[in-house]
Parts: sequence; structure tokens; C-alpha cells
Amino acid sequence: MAKAESPELPPVPGSESQEIRLLAGSNVARYVDHFGNTWTGDRFFKGGAVFSAPSGYHIIGTQDPVIFQSRREGIFSYDIPLKPGVYELHLYFAETLFGDGNIAGGGETYRLFDILANGKPLVSGLDVVTDAPGANTADIKVYKDISPAPDGFLHLTFPRAIKENSFLNAIEILPGIPGRLHPVRIMARDTSVNTKDGKPWGADSHFIRGQRVTRAEAIKGAADPELYMGERYGNFVYSIPVAPGQYTATLLFCETWFGPRKPAGGGAGYRVFDVYMNGTALLRNFDIFKEAGGEDRPLHKVFHSLQPNAQGKLVFSFVPVKNYACINAIEILDEGR
Repeated sequence: MAKAESPELPPVPGSESQEIRLLAGSNVARYVDHFGNTWTGDRFFKGGAVFSAPSGYHIIGTQDPVIFQSRREGIFSYDIPLKPGVYELHLYFAETLFGDGNIAGGGETYRLFDILANGKPLVSGLDVVTDAPGANTADIKVYKDISPAPDGFLHLTFPRAIKENSFLNAIEILPGIPGRLHPVRIMARDTSVNTKDGKPWGADSHFIRGQRVTRAEAIKGAADPELYMGERYGNFVYSIPVAPGQYTATLLFCETWFGPRKPAGGGAGYRVFDVYMNGTALLRNFDIFKEAGGEDRPLHKVFHSLQPNAQGKLVFSFVPVKNYACINAIEILDEGR
């Protein structure tokens, strides 16, 4: 489970640790998220003011609302020490001031701002409500091939906003892979695991709607049964942030509810659904039981050359035709070389 500790901050990670995770506007000493990653409070900043949403404020699309609870806002910058090299940068946002249900009301166009990295535009005219999309929704902007400036710092600048105030909830910096993002692997489970081949699979994230359930019985004969013990079902979306490029997506399925030996009985034809990616159909009238040849049989569907939408996301929509759509896990691989 995720947990936070406060208030004394640990030593500055800086160049000693090539993974840096900062909670903007927070003085928390240590927060461990559902992926098992450790975050620290705010540092390396100049300027801006600190604001916070109430504790427990619901943020759509994340199991870690703490990451989006506090924010730095106004005219501010970060000067983050990094060793020479290539990095992957994730910037976290959730609009908790403007939009439906929030104190200031409004929505799209109520807050617009730019971000610069080492003096060069990183994003222009960011409207988090449009980008997420929606208020109180996790929005992550992902960038690859980021390097420190000649002085050994990554300079992130949030200048005077086009409208209202610039803001930021969190910063994550990872050692990069030249030309590619790190693989994204998501399971419909509460915690992360490593499979037998050593690949890390993260806890459920980037989801909108749907319900998650954990099956008690492991899938016999599966190389990695833990990937199929969790399931998200319903009419739902996974909106996965990536950098510009082309990606291979592997969708992992296993029918664990319908079948002759399952609680719901039935079999072929009892669960049918469509899958879309950014509005384009990937699977139509998809029947896991029928295609896999029975219950408890893992089935992988692989799709190549997928490109993110204008908001930098691969949006997978799971739409029921008969009974509920479902998914066990998703893997996204950057096809860049």
C-alpha cells in the first residue's frame, strides 16, 4: 500500500540518485506509491507559491492521489542537478481549482501556460482540463531524450502564464534510453510485481471508469499467472501518456468469469466487446473465451505502429457489446531505435 511520512526531508538525491521524484509544494519526507517508487518533498525550486487540495481529494485515473494533492503555482522554476546523459521526464498535473465540481468553476481555457526546459519550449499553451481531459483527472506529460544543460542542471521554467497561473504537482526523472521510452507495463492489480523474466509490471494506473477485481485462483499453466489475477471490467478507458513516436501495444486477456467451470457458467458468446485506440477499432466483437479456446487460457493481442493523439496519449477504450469488457494487463513498447 502507498504511504507517506513527514515532515523532515531526507538528503537531497541530486546526482547521487539518477531517479528523482519530487512532490511540488509538499514537505513530506517520504511517500511510497503503488508502484513501490519513493517520492520526496519539494526542492530545487525558485519562486512560486504553494497550494493544496484537501486530503483525500479524489483524482481520476490514479491510485496515488497524494501525488496530486499539493502544487507549486505562479512564476517559478526548478534547477535540478543531473549527471551528463539522457533522461526521461514526467510532469504531473491535476486541475483541482478550475472545472466542474471545483471551487473556481469554469473549465477549458481558464488556465493556460507554457513550460520551458533549458530555455527551450517544452509545451506551449497547456490547458490541463483539455489535456487530461477533465478536472480532477491525473494528467502526465512524458518527454524522452532530456539532458541537463552544460552547467549540469536541468532547468525547468514556468513563466508568467498566458491565463491565470502556471502550476505543477510533481516531477519524475528517470535514466533514459536514447531514442526510446522505458516500457510501460500495467496490471489491473493494487501492487506491482516482477515476472519470472525480471520484467517489472506496475500497479493499475491511467484508468478511467470500470471496476477492478482480484481472482483468488491462479491461472494454471500460465508462465506468469500473477498477470491474470487482477481484472478491470465494465465500460472503461486506459489513457496512457507517451512521447511522440510509434508504439507496440500488447493487451493481455484471460476469461476467468465465464465458462463451464466458472461462477457465471456459459462460455463462447457470453462476453463480447470492442476495443478502440484513439477512436480506431483494434478489436470488434471480441470474445476472449472463443478466441482462446476456453476459460483460464491467457490470450495476447499485439498491435504495432500505434501513435499517440495530440495530447500525447494512447487512449484504449473497452466498450461492451454483451456483458462487460475486461482486461488483465497492458504492455506498451517504444518502437524507436
